[in-house]
Amino acid sequence: MRILVVSVVYNSTPPIGYGGIQRVVHSLVEALVEFGHEVTLVAPPRSRCSGRTVEVAAYDPDRPWVRIRREGDLLSEEPLYETLVELTRREQFDVIHDWSFQNLFPVRHPDVLPAVISTCIPPPPGFSRSNLVASSKAHAELCGEGTRYVHYGLPLDDWEYTLSKSDELVHIAKIARYKAQHLAIMAARRSGRKLALAGNVEEPLYYNALVRPLLWMSRHVSYLGEISGTEDCLREAAALVQTPRWFDAFPLVILEALASATPVIAFAEGGVPEQVIHGETGFLCHDLSSLTEAFERLPEIDPQKCRDDAERRFSSRRMAEDYLDLYRRAMAGDNW
Repeated sequence: MRILVVSVVYNSTPPIGYGGIQRVVHSLVEALVEFGHEVTLVAPPRSRCSGRTVEVAAYDPDRPWVRIRREGDLLSEEPLYETLVELTRREQFDVIHDWSFQNLFPVRHPDVLPAVISTCIPPPPGFSRSNLVASSKAHAELCGEGTRYVHYGLPLDDWEYTLSKSDELVHIAKIARYKAQHLAIMAARRSGRKLALAGNVEEPLYYNALVRPLLWMSRHVSYLGEISGTEDCLREAAALVQTPRWFDAFPLVILEALASATPVIAFAEGGVPEQVIHGETGFLCHDLSSLTEAFERLPEIDPQKCRDDAERRFSSRRMAEDYLDLYRRAMAGDNW
């Protein structure tokens, strides 16, 4: 199968620094190539894959990823569109898989190629796409009737893990109100567990007014700052803690923890309940009280079960197989 994969334009694929969705796209492409398909990846400069990469020179991979709060924060996807127009004029493909935010090519030229469109964020008002694929069942329900979903996967053969854990939990996320690090700190204080926070400060006011004072008062809680990758931090952690206060569609860091044989303690928001098996690979929580209880019950979780579940449900090969089925449906004329 000749597959044209379009990545997002805000970083290279795989990413330089932050960029969870770019890691997902890269893992998918590598698995598709491993299965013997001809894959062309269209992405910003310094992107790479085992297939062929077409770089869109207009985008700067050194531009830091920022939270998109308003229309002015969006990059124009017109250069990406122009590259796709030229590429499809001179070459033939069987299907296009578009991960971009605006999906300009499949929207403007729906009859040129069978298309599958993936989304990684809650839909904005009025958002509608044919052959839309979400990242979780909860995400698909939010996107609207008929939306399919494919859970993300990781290249588990390359993912190192250990069953020997430290006594310190870790919270990995941007420091921002919607990530609610203050609740994780309070749970650590109540339970007496060690906790490390990792992530860049996205909201300085939240960090200085709430997180920083709690750190000063909590001798068992530390702040690591921004980290370059999650693997080393997760491998020996007693657990990953996630406290989202928004619809988190399908956070990749939770899969990375399970792949590391590391239990997960998380608020049951968005697609998180589809990732964590309560009482087996971690605990699903709803408030500070249940979060504190989960910290105290952590010894009940067997790290081996976390890795086993990752291998059973969250490999990049399984993700590629699920998408290949949707490619075939789109090529056969199926629309959803």
